[in-house]
Amino acid sequence: MQIDLNVLPTEIFFEIFDYLTVYDIFYAWINLNLRINDIVRLYPIKLDFQRISRSKFDFICQFIQPTQVISLCLSEEMMPNQVELFRKMFPNFSQQFLSLKQIQYINTSTILSHLPICLSSLSIKTYLKTSNTNQLINQILHQQAQYLTYLQVDGSYVFRSLHTSFPSLTHLIIDYCTITEYHQIIDLLQSSLIYLKLYLVKDDNEKILNFQSITKSLRYLSLSFSEEILMSFDLLIQSIDQLSKLIHLTLQATGTFDLMDGTLWELYLNRRKLEKFHFKFLLANSLTCEQDKHSLLETFRSNFWLEEKHWYVACEKGNLKSSRPILYSIPYFRPSLTFYPSNHFLLISTLDKNDIIFNQTTNLILTYHKFVQLPYQPFTHVYTLTLFTSTLPSIEILQSIVNIQQIQHFDISLIKYIVHDELLSLIHSMKNLKCIKMQYDPLFIPPYHIESYIFVQKDRENFVLNTNNINRFCHLFFHIKFLEITVESKELIIQLLNQLHYLEFIKIYCYQDSLSHIKSYWLKQNIPRLKMIHFTHRITSSCILLSIGGTKIMDDISIDESFDDTPIKSGCYKFRSRCAIQ
Repeated sequence: MQIDLNVLPTEIFFEIFDYLTVYDIFYAWINLNLRINDIVRLYPIKLDFQRISRSKFDFICQFIQPTQVISLCLSEEMMPNQVELFRKMFPNFSQQFLSLKQIQYINTSTILSHLPICLSSLSIKTYLKTSNTNQLINQILHQQAQYLTYLQVDGSYVFRSLHTSFPSLTHLIIDYCTITEYHQIIDLLQSSLIYLKLYLVKDDNEKILNFQSITKSLRYLSLSFSEEILMSFDLLIQSIDQLSKLIHLTLQATGTFDLMDGTLWELYLNRRKLEKFHFKFLLANSLTCEQDKHSLLETFRSNFWLEEKHWYVACEKGNLKSSRPILYSIPYFRPSLTFYPSNHFLLISTLDKNDIIFNQTTNLILTYHKFVQLPYQPFTHVYTLTLFTSTLPSIEILQSIVNIQQIQHFDISLIKYIVHDELLSLIHSMKNLKCIKMQYDPLFIPPYHIESYIFVQKDRENFVLNTNNINRFCHLFFHIKFLEITVESKELIIQLLNQLHYLEFIKIYCYQDSLSHIKSYWLKQNIPRLKMIHFTHRITSSCILLSIGGTKIMDDISIDESFDDTPIKSGCYKFRSRCAIQ
């Protein structure tokens, strides 16, 4: 039975598009016929340029209609200078993207200088900023102050030079600030906030937050205190007791024993009638807890917690008396990273079974020497598997521990001796596998369907690639698209890039030769094909990150791709939740 696509209603196409990436939509459907072209360009697009290759970025930008974009995410983690390149492709961005409601910058070095006034949601997380990035952020916040309803920033620094209110703002997230800075910011904004999320660092002056100006509007509150701020039950209550409209509360804090008293929290929560309460409490380093995990959870086993609210709590504590306990709500603070058999199997909870560990773990590190006790059920949703074992386990053992069909990233770099036939059998049984991290072995014949590899050094003296093995490596891995590797010298960088023609992304470390002087013209001079294709790069003294696109065409002449070639200098950054803050 044949189906005529021309008779299908637009709604059916939209339903299909909901299951596809933006790249797949354009690659599969554009230019089939005029009607389908019109349908594709009517579909509201959410552009997410995180972890995208330069070639796919160029392809999408070639076919996208700016007016169909309702959300945009720019990220330079894998594609350097993405923001600047996007600006050059769409020079009249603020007049072109007239349907845009949301924009996110995730670890970018700069931001776009003008935004459409229709934009109401803005998220900024910068990394390795250019000299004028802070000025641009200040300019944009000033321009959009009247229109923004949602604002997420990576630190309080963005407000330091602002002198304007945000009358429409209802959602605010600040990833890094002190309590004193929060009070200054909230006075500046003059907003009736509904949602507030803060990560608070040590402040010598204050420990109690003043929510007086938003007490009648705030309904959702999330507070995370750094470990240097020691909190108690009373200090937290003094802060949140002001909020009469609060219905959702999330707390993360380090402090005294009373934080872990379920009876105290039950008395307070009975009075407040919160719809949701999530918490994660760690005992202060200066205190010693002699209670075991079962005793610590006893106050969270009342009818209020288990029957009335169905709020469940987990506890982790080592076997030593000096071990600090952690109590947290599940599944909200579910452990996504699990060592088996190890730390999370020191965990107990108020649930009848700890099935949540097996259902919620996405990153599993398997660690044992010779023998392992199999779990009573396998981990079902693991996407990243790391083997910290002496040898490669058999397929039968792994299938008893984890659903290997779900694994996308496989790390065997800590295993010194691997039987190649066993590894290949295991790789072929992982149907969704995309990336392998391993020590380079010249005898390993890679399967062609795996296009992403991370190779690590066996030790500091032995580089992954040297003059003796580079030709064999390029012959065996000619097909790969994503590569992270350490080489012996700059000359090997040239050989590598000249021989691997399918590369879309490469990160090369070189510790013997300084790379600081490398510019675009050096790359083009030594790798001739780079003269004919699009590419962007980021350079430090010991690393080159290169994102490679497609072949240049005549229409590309108008787009100047010359960016500032100043090498990135090493610096001090505070890392939290994968965000780097200068």
